[in-house]
Amino acid sequence: MSEIQAARRADALKELAVLDTPEEQAFDDIVFIASRTCDTPIALISLLDYDRQWFKARVGLEVCQTEIAQSVCQIDVDDAEMLVIPDLTRDPRTAANPLVTGERAFRFYAGAPLVLRSGVVVGRLCVIDTKTRPEGLTPEQMTLLRALGRQVSDQLDLRRAAQVSARLLELQTALIEIGERIRASEEAVEMTSAAAAVVGRVLGVQRASFGLVDPDVEIVDVEADWTAPGVASIAGRHRFDDYGTLRADLVAGEPLVIEDVATDHRTSAHTDAMRALDIGALVNMPVRDHGRTVAIFIVNASRPRFWTPDEVLFLRSVAARLEAGVARLRAERQQSVLNDEINHRLKNMLSMVQAIASQTLRTVSQREPVESFERRLIALSAAHDVLLQKSWKDADLRTVAEAVIETVGFGERMTLDGPSVPLGARAALSFSLVVHELMTNACKYGAFCLDIGHVELTWTIEASGLIVRWRERGGPLVVAPSRKGFGSKLIRLGLTGTGGTELRYEPDGFEADLRASVEHLAQA
Repeated sequence: MSEIQAARRADALKELAVLDTPEEQAFDDIVFIASRTCDTPIALISLLDYDRQWFKARVGLEVCQTEIAQSVCQIDVDDAEMLVIPDLTRDPRTAANPLVTGERAFRFYAGAPLVLRSGVVVGRLCVIDTKTRPEGLTPEQMTLLRALGRQVSDQLDLRRAAQVSARLLELQTALIEIGERIRASEEAVEMTSAAAAVVGRVLGVQRASFGLVDPDVEIVDVEADWTAPGVASIAGRHRFDDYGTLRADLVAGEPLVIEDVATDHRTSAHTDAMRALDIGALVNMPVRDHGRTVAIFIVNASRPRFWTPDEVLFLRSVAARLEAGVARLRAERQQSVLNDEINHRLKNMLSMVQAIASQTLRTVSQREPVESFERRLIALSAAHDVLLQKSWKDADLRTVAEAVIETVGFGERMTLDGPSVPLGARAALSFSLVVHELMTNACKYGAFCLDIGHVELTWTIEASGLIVRWRERGGPLVVAPSRKGFGSKLIRLGLTGTGGTELRYEPDGFEADLRASVEHLAQA
């Protein structure tokens, strides 16, 4: 048996999940019929693993397995032809076999190959006699043994179909888990380490790694490295050419899939280097950025292994998710730098506007309008700070309110309560100005004029939309204003400048209700 075919056979048996399973009537019936049909005392369904042959069903033999070296079924098994040996003592391939020379004294053997629909031969349905049979089997017996072998193969393929469905579900579940871990990761190394651990577990390999490559795809720096117990890490710098001709596929963005490093033309001349890292088979899946390979996701098996198309597709999907995740982190870092620069420039601009206003209005004898203007600039600056912290995405209503309250003061005399409500950039700026004007009025005429005064700022989401309620208590007697200044106009414009505001000058405290659509606030 060739090493690569043995690896394919072992992987196929692993997919079947048939080794060491209990007896099954369908297989037991087949060996019984084979024994009777061929008139032999022994009939076996022999499945060939790496180091043993295991009997799924047997008649006339007490053991359930033997070492692979004692297997007659393995002889020329990859030819997928019927094997008949009339006298095992005279055939040089079997004359020294302990099953022939020992107390079992096998003398005659005939075996039909068990060929799966994938083309992999996983063993034989064989019949054995303790007497030589120079004439072999009759044509009819040969035909029936082949037919029974096909029945075994069909039964195994049915099992394989069930196992493949379960395997696909397992791989899909693993992809979901990897996606969740990538979304939760804030660093590239954390992201790739989490993905490698899931891949290593679900594929049952010895190593899963992630490495960045140089622009010429000559060197890989392995960062995150998951290994099975007892397997050494390969973290560090490696030259592709030290392990074979691996670069061409990776430069082209194609997955590098090698089932046996000893026989593959790309690695056979560098087997020692591969074996030094305990690599018998590998997949290198490129991660691309703007049409260029920038990293690879690495999977190593310590023995030759057949990588199924589903597994390769799974690894391609993992690489695609990592590519998107790394791009997201890079974009977030770039956005953070940009936000810092915008924040710096905006603060400078607002400071300049304030300085110009102060210089321009310094001769104005009535200082109250000037001071009001400056405080509104400060309120705008606070709202901008909140938006910049959220990368100009949704800011929360409570966060904006707290930022404005901090600039004015009196936070210890306010109660804030309500659910999380996202505000778009325009809505956040509008809300910050409204809260600032309400607080300014409370300081000049309302609850904050007296030491016992208190304000409740609450909001609820109801069928009609969002309702923000401002309630002042403990202040002086409230009297409706005789004129409406700019601040009152800002309040009446509402949360997004579209109205929906109700003001009440109750004797025991000023009240305001502001209404708006939640969807409109989030998109404004």
